[in-house]
Amino acid sequence: MTKQLRAGTESAKGRLNFLYRAAAGLACLLLASAGICWVAANWDQASSVQKLAGAQLLLAVLVLAALWRARGRHARHAGGAGRGNHNFTATAHLAGLAGVAVGALLALIGQIYQTGADAWQLFLAWAILLIPWLLTQHTVFLGLLFAVVLNAALGLYLGVHDGGIWHSFGGWAGPALLAALLNAFLLAGWERFIAYFGDGWRIGPRVLATAIAAWLVVAAFTGIESRSGPIGLSVIGWAALVVMYLAYTRLRHDLAIVSLAALAAFVLLVLPLLYWVGSEAGLLLVVLVLLAAMAVGLRKLGQLLRARAVKSDPWYVSAFRLVAMGITAVLLIVFLLLTLDFDVEFLWVPGLALCFIGIAAWRWGGSDVLRELGLTAMTAGLLLSGGSFFALHEDGSGVAVYALLVLGVALYSLAGNAAFRFIAAFFVLGMVTVMTWPHGSWEDALFDAGRALGEAPLPAYLRMWWFSLGGALVLLLGRGEHTGRRWRPLGWALVFLAQITVWQTPAPQPASIAQAWQLDPSVVVIWLACAALPVAALAAVVWRKPALPMAIRIGAPLALAIAAAGWMGAPGVSLALLWLVIGFAMSHRSLMGFGVLALLAYLAHFYYLLDSSLLHKSFVLGATGAWLLASAWVLRRSQGARRDALTRADSAAGAAAGVAGDAGGAAGAAGAGAPVHGKASILWRRGGLVTGLLLVLAVANAGIYEREQILDHGRRVVLELAPVDPRSLMQGDYMRLNFDVANQVQAMLARTSDPLLQDIERRRGGLLVLRPDAQGVHQLVAIRAAQGNGPAQENGNGQEDVFLEFRLRGGQVRVVTDAWFFPEGQAAHFEQARYGEFRVDEEGAGLLTGLLDKTLQPLARR
Repeated sequence: MTKQLRAGTESAKGRLNFLYRAAAGLACLLLASAGICWVAANWDQASSVQKLAGAQLLLAVLVLAALWRARGRHARHAGGAGRGNHNFTATAHLAGLAGVAVGALLALIGQIYQTGADAWQLFLAWAILLIPWLLTQHTVFLGLLFAVVLNAALGLYLGVHDGGIWHSFGGWAGPALLAALLNAFLLAGWERFIAYFGDGWRIGPRVLATAIAAWLVVAAFTGIESRSGPIGLSVIGWAALVVMYLAYTRLRHDLAIVSLAALAAFVLLVLPLLYWVGSEAGLLLVVLVLLAAMAVGLRKLGQLLRARAVKSDPWYVSAFRLVAMGITAVLLIVFLLLTLDFDVEFLWVPGLALCFIGIAAWRWGGSDVLRELGLTAMTAGLLLSGGSFFALHEDGSGVAVYALLVLGVALYSLAGNAAFRFIAAFFVLGMVTVMTWPHGSWEDALFDAGRALGEAPLPAYLRMWWFSLGGALVLLLGRGEHTGRRWRPLGWALVFLAQITVWQTPAPQPASIAQAWQLDPSVVVIWLACAALPVAALAAVVWRKPALPMAIRIGAPLALAIAAAGWMGAPGVSLALLWLVIGFAMSHRSLMGFGVLALLAYLAHFYYLLDSSLLHKSFVLGATGAWLLASAWVLRRSQGARRDALTRADSAAGAAAGVAGDAGGAAGAAGAGAPVHGKASILWRRGGLVTGLLLVLAVANAGIYEREQILDHGRRVVLELAPVDPRSLMQGDYMRLNFDVANQVQAMLARTSDPLLQDIERRRGGLLVLRPDAQGVHQLVAIRAAQGNGPAQENGNGQEDVFLEFRLRGGQVRVVTDAWFFPEGQAAHFEQARYGEFRVDEEGAGLLTGLLDKTLQPLARR
């Protein structure tokens, strides 16, 4: 009885920890997203001074609050309280919010002053300013944010400079290899100090290893355009991946990274083989080589799994098989299409033949190559048959859907491989969904969600709900080892289909919800049903354990229900939480990780949806985030005394459970917990927070002061322009600008003298010599590589020529900026713009201060 009571108490503690950590983490993520949406909305009801002061004040409040919470945490530790993973403390959450706020502040400065700075410069400055907090707080979130922002800066730099100084080495190849090397250093540093990060799940090393593999593949892709092909770069990539393989099989045991290295090596093998293919026979040989490589890789991974007593294939091994098998199957299909003479309506004939051959090879093959050949043949046959059945269905066949279902069920039953079962379930259910879409309007649901909302929104939401409910139930059904092999692939297929479907659903504003209720109440009902899914799952989790206090068992689902009502028009958030809750209930770490990734991806997608305004998105995300944060605080405070009593009664077991929970059973968990911090370490953390804040404020205000000086003392310049319009990440709606002088400079560079052209290309920019005409519009007189005899020259007409900087970016000429940011919803107003107005200082640096109409009158923001 004592053991049962202790087990129930530990389980209750685990559920409490999950609730608090999930609520706080989700709240901070939503608040950060709300801040980004608010900056991007470019709200015109606040002045520039108010925006800049407010953003800096918010940043200071976050850092000071983190300092205050760090002081309280140190006092609790000094008093003998237990110590958990520091990544889930209030200090860590506040520092993470501050890190995101730094990027928002930099974007706000660029938005207000229309600086025209390259996006890579913003991201690079953001990464540099994060360093003091990263070095002193060493949280997983700050580490990941730094890595992601730095890699984004590298990618954007390559996009702008097209290889830069490495262009002679093959364009992107050199920079991509350099980026892989940089990530390798970051990976080594993270591994060295992983105990300080408290990264028990090894999130950081796996993300950085993914970045290394991705950059190696990018480098090899760039070699396709070279004379020698990608073989040289592939060899370099293989060498790097061999080092990664040895490191994570001998020094650090992480089979997820080993599988990633194997997958990247497989892709690097595909590229040179396809580059050398010159005939159908050569393509068939490539397929056979890839089959052998896949079999060797899976055999080696299997040996490593058996050495660690892992019975079934983990997700990363299945992912390797999925990608490798998919690539090989597609190449096999290409070979068959090139060699066989079949109409698309009859491709099911060779498709069924491939399926039969594949089943025989899989079930009775005597070698690994034959078994992998069987799985690949079944995959290719299923894809061929599915495409043929779809064509027959489009021609009016009534049995094509049933034939595809029967084929899918048969293959799913006969093939005992989890990866193939996932492909079969995902492909067949996806094709059947498309083929049975009402009124034949599935194209609108997939590619025009806004039109689908206005005409027939119910089918998309219904299918999403059924996929979600089915995925949850099937995963719960397959919890056992034997039943898991049968049902888990189907469950994962339903989960992925639900996530794909939710991306096609719009995010209406409250007025649209009211309008939908008047037009078709069933749409609102299904929205409510989607919002209720994570609430029901959470209620089932907390009510299963009577050891939880009644306030938690009632309050937690109620708090989530109120928050879910705010996400009713954007079910992607609720859906991601559903996977997170079910993953926790099943102790299924992969599903929990998928839920987090799904939430991040949906929030990024949500930003670009045009069905609701950015201000509305900011309000919804901010309000729900604040509500979850307040709810977590109230629940924790109300149960604090009870939890402390439980901790004192079972301190040893609680400490062990806490360490195990933080480590998550991951490889290398021995060093996962953060080391004990003495007084000096606490001072180091606090000093890092203050130093980082002062550095950010100094850099931001120095930039503001410099731009204000240009606005106050710069000369007025007017240039003719021709705009177009998209949307920018973090900075909001903007109008793409193309100044007429830029086209003239492009033409002048094409016919100018070689020394001047080389000097301008070496400097990656130069100076425009501009002269105002009778209307005050400046015209191009000449171009120069650098400042010569001062900022202005008399031209004989009583006026001075003006020098204005231009830059070469991606082979194009950019004058100050190529975008004008305006408040959301004012695109039609600024379409009248015909001229841009600048302020230019003595050095030629300029700022775009406004747009003018055809009569040279300012277009004020409405």
